[in-house]
Amino acid sequence: EEEEEEEERFKEKSRVTKKVGKAVVVDPAPNVNVANLALARRHHPGGGGGGGGRGGGGGDDDDDGRTRGGEGDALVVVPKSDVAAANVEAFLEPNAQVLMTNATYEQMNAKVEGPEHPDLKRRDRRRARNHHMGFVQTVNVDSFAFDAQYNTQMQMQQQEQREQQQERGKRGGGGGDRSVSGKSATTNNNNNNNNSNWSAKTVYDMTKKERREKRNEALMEVAASFGGIGDDGNEGDAIGDTNGAWAKSPGPKRDVMKKSELSREQKEYLEWHAKRNDAKRKARGKLGDAGRDDDDVVCAAGKNKNKEGGDEDADEVELKRRQQAAKTKFHGEEEFKYDGSSWLAKPKALKSRSDRCYMPEKVTKQWIAHGKGVSHLEFFPNSGHVLLTCGMEGVAKIWDSGDENNKFKLLRSYTGHAKAIKAGRFTPNDGSMFATCGWDHKVRLWDTETGAVVRTVSSGKTPLCLAFHPQKSNILLVGQSDKKIVQYDMQSGDVVQEYDQHLGGVNSIAFCDGGKRFASTSDDKTLRAWEFGIPVTMKYVADPLMHSMPSTKMHPGGDYLACQSLDNSIKIYSTKDRFREKRNKSFMGHQNAGFACEIAFSPDDGKYMASGDGDGRLFFWDFKTGRKMKTFKAHDKVCITLDWHPLLASRVSTGSWDGKVKVWD
Repeated sequence: EEEEEEEERFKEKSRVTKKVGKAVVVDPAPNVNVANLALARRHHPGGGGGGGGRGGGGGDDDDDGRTRGGEGDALVVVPKSDVAAANVEAFLEPNAQVLMTNATYEQMNAKVEGPEHPDLKRRDRRRARNHHMGFVQTVNVDSFAFDAQYNTQMQMQQQEQREQQQERGKRGGGGGDRSVSGKSATTNNNNNNNNSNWSAKTVYDMTKKERREKRNEALMEVAASFGGIGDDGNEGDAIGDTNGAWAKSPGPKRDVMKKSELSREQKEYLEWHAKRNDAKRKARGKLGDAGRDDDDVVCAAGKNKNKEGGDEDADEVELKRRQQAAKTKFHGEEEFKYDGSSWLAKPKALKSRSDRCYMPEKVTKQWIAHGKGVSHLEFFPNSGHVLLTCGMEGVAKIWDSGDENNKFKLLRSYTGHAKAIKAGRFTPNDGSMFATCGWDHKVRLWDTETGAVVRTVSSGKTPLCLAFHPQKSNILLVGQSDKKIVQYDMQSGDVVQEYDQHLGGVNSIAFCDGGKRFASTSDDKTLRAWEFGIPVTMKYVADPLMHSMPSTKMHPGGDYLACQSLDNSIKIYSTKDRFREKRNKSFMGHQNAGFACEIAFSPDDGKYMASGDGDGRLFFWDFKTGRKMKTFKAHDKVCITLDWHPLLASRVSTGSWDGKVKVWD
């Protein structure tokens, strides 16, 4: 009877409750707000009421019967006020499949508290990932502070790795124990004591003495770890001598027979062999009529006799001759920086000022670069952090131009030409090497970093211009005074091809279409276009009114070729339209008759064009409109060469026969 009364009260409260399977459908009474109702799980005892045939009497083994009328839990509709005070932690169960409680907005968006399983993959964390290692946050840090922290951290990591290697060596034991004793052990103890002092300093705070001591200690640790130092502090007494930093030489060099030990027949054979090699090299164009070039290593027998009649050592004579032929000197502070990078490495702080170029306003730096005049200057490709200048005294120099303060210090000089240098070119893209040609009939390929002469070639004629292939840095085209363009493979020094259809000395060469074609100008007052590798003229441009064009420059877009004509004008030819002259683009106003003044374009797709003239003036034009924008009195003598900085868009450098180099910004 009590159960029936309870069921009647429940029916009066919820009016009608229909159970269909496991879902509950509620028909609320009139004037009842559904938003104030909630579902709750209540314990329902077994017995009759709402059971039907299967639910009455409670079925212990029938789950459906227990849900409908048997003993167990059931879903009921109750006011929200009854649920508010209940325990709301049930919905936090990780294994729950159905949310049985109305969670609030604050509860659903609350932060995750407590420990998190490392293998748990949360959706919000996957969405927040912007890197394969997690979430990377952008922070503005000063470049100097970042470099100091980064290099100091790397230094500390390297020191920690060395200490770990020493600990592993000490734990090795037995015959393979690599622990250090004697002098080296004392050095390691001093290192450990000094680490506490150095750990508080950055790489910029350390003095030169401290950096030198730290480098020496690192070398001692490496040598000790490989057993390069014995118990008495001497080299070569410990195990692992062949692998250490002070390892011995693999073996004595093979004995070479000196020329004084040769018989008369052997000397005659060497002399005949040297003459035959000279004839072959001369036939291939690698040796001119003037004689053997500086890079030949074969010495004819019988030429190096002193007054007493004895023969000098051929190796010593050859070494002296090489040293006299080509010299280099480093003028900077140090060839390698603290992080191991070379002096030629691009500075990290050098960045482009703006995407738009501006014309310079005034002179910011000037100095005397060469005593007998400047014949050519060129910035380093893509970065412009160093400046190459070629002088008429036969010396090429590299200057530091990557400093915003315009210091322009001399870094390295290259001496190897007996006469004035006519032109110079960096290898495209990397600038690891550069070529120079001079009036001494030599073309030299230099290593920019070390200053060594990589290759020297000569055909016996005067080279007038140079051009590297834009895709193949080992291919060099040389325009000569004998009306020929010679194509060299600088890896072997051989002549690969000759282009010989000009009727005068070749003054300029310019590549276009990514190296598929190139154009050349000559003293015969013509312009010729060539297919690369084919010695036949593809396009021949000549006119009775044309003048000689001793200097040319390709537009950065590659569509136009600017030619410095000796009628005091600059002519423009279209490379896409079979090298037709653009008569609507003609730049005038300067006096360049009789001088091969160079041309330069601004790096922002050639918006501005600049040129010098015979009176030492510097001119700027708008390339699109042809209007003259600015004019400066740059030098006392002819302004023969200039170049635009590739990154610092308003910086232009000029050179003159007065020996001065000026920087305009």
